[in-house]
Formats: sequence, C-alpha cells, structure tokens
Amino acid sequence: MIKALSDSVRSYPVAPVLVALFVGFSLFSPYFLTTGNIEAMLTANSVVLIASIGMTLVFLMGGIDLSISTVISASAVIAGLVMAASGSVLLGALAAMLVGLCFGLLNGLLIGVLGLTPFITTMATQLIARGVAFVLSKGIAVQGTPYSMMDFGFLSIAGVPAVTWAGLLVVALCLLALTQTDWGRHVMLIGSNRNAARYAGINVRLTEVSVYAVSGVLGGIAGFISIATLGNAIPGVGDTLLLIIIGAVVLGGTTMEGGEGSIARTVLGVGLLSVLISGLNLIGIAFYDQLIIQGLLIFFGTWLSMKLSTRRH
Repeated sequence: MIKALSDSVRSYPVAPVLVALFVGFSLFSPYFLTTGNIEAMLTANSVVLIASIGMTLVFLMGGIDLSISTVISASAVIAGLVMAASGSVLLGALAAMLVGLCFGLLNGLLIGVLGLTPFITTMATQLIARGVAFVLSKGIAVQGTPYSMMDFGFLSIAGVPAVTWAGLLVVALCLLALTQTDWGRHVMLIGSNRNAARYAGINVRLTEVSVYAVSGVLGGIAGFISIATLGNAIPGVGDTLLLIIIGAVVLGGTTMEGGEGSIARTVLGVGLLSVLISGLNLIGIAFYDQLIIQGLLIFFGTWLSMKLSTRRH
C-alpha cells in the first residue's frame, strides 16, 4: 500500500499540495468549504480547464500554442454575434468551434507543413485573433445573448455547474483519444523522439496539424463557455488567461519538451490554481501578492515534477 501511494505521488506530484491547500484554506476561512464558493470555483475555472487540455496536447507533442487565449476571445465574440443575430445557441456553438478550428489549422499548417517556429507562429496568430475580437466587437461586450445561454451558465446538475460538466466531458473525450487511440500514441512518440516517430512511419506533419487543430477547437469551446459564465461575449475575456493556462499545465507536471505528462495531471494543476486563488482571496491576500505566490508555486511545482521525472527514468 505504501509503495502504491509513493508511486501515485510520483505520477501526480501536485496532488499532496492540492490536498494540503484545500485542508489549510478550509481551516483558515469558514467560507471556503461553502457550497457557493465551491460552485464559484468550478464555474470560474471551466474555461481554463478546457483550454488547458488543448495546451496539454500541444505540450505533449513538444509544441506551444500562445494563441489559445485570444482564440477564446475571438470565438466568444463571433459566437456572441451569431447568437445575437439568429437567437440560436447551437449556431453560436458551431461558430465558436469553427473559429477555433480555423485558427488551429492555420497554426498547424504553418508549423507542421511550412516548418515555422511554434513560439513565433502562435504569437502572430495570438495577435491576429485578438485583433479580430476587438474589431468585430468594437471593443465592447456583445449584447443579445439568448436567455437560454445565460440559464445554462447558472444551471447545476447533481450539485455541479453545467459548465463544469461540459469541461469534464472535454477531459474525458481527450483522455480517451490520447490513451486509447493510435493518434494519441503518435502524439506521445513525437513529443518523446521526433526522429523515432518518423522512422516508425508516423506522419509527423499531419499529426502536428491535427493537434493544433484540436487545440484551436478546444479554445473555441472555451470561448463559447465563457459566454455562459459571464453572460455576454467579452472581447478581452482571454487576455489574462494565457499564463494561467500554461501555469496549470506546467504545475500539473506536463513538460514543455514533450512526451512527459498527462491530461489527469493538468486537471490537478487547474484544481490547484483554482483552490489557491479562491483561498487567497478569502483570507484577504492582496492581488499583487497573490501573483508572487502563484509564481513561486509554479516554480516549486516545476522543480518537483522534474525531480520525480528523473527518478522514474
């Protein structure tokens, strides 16, 4: 039993930290364990969870997608405009995913086919997506969100917000794709050893395109969900999310070099940041002090993951 527990800690190094923070904040604040606060944490982080899964897939392949945060913004704005014009939530969802897919394919083709650098390429598409969001919205929140969409943002199923269920569905589908399909095995092999993947007959370029496309679609879904959580499509909704998304993935133990990590680790990373931010707010820590604490925690989590990864190998 002790060995199994030790192996679990090595596989999920942030799990004990998450438990410790959860218990600690429960003791220091009487409001932390309230139903309202738990639901608020789950709702507020549904967008980050979905986008972080997309970033995880890209990291596992050895890439990076800086555009995902502003793809959230562009998808939200276009979905909001479509819903305002048509009154259809379904059309809004399809529009958001289509926008995300377009940006994802653009990243994938430029990186996978033309061989451009992921960092510079996705930085450029990040700027384009942000520009699209602000040009189409004229810099203000898009009005006219259908009431059914806003109702979805307040809906709970079995005590869990519906937007969280949407995030968990994305997690489950991506987890199955990564662990139970040839595509997922190809992603991991490319991240571990790109040359070995080529020698094994894997179409590295096509896989890269597909991973960035999936990341884009997940950014689109996150943008659509943001409308439900905020009540309107806001052009700057993703502007502050990029570092949180990357932080959650890295803190969970997925490395940027590729081939090391998992979706389950990212879920724990998102949970850890969610608990940390909520707890610090409840005990009255100033915003800028929170940033310092978050940064130090990410340093610690990255160091711990590296140490445990070295021991496993």
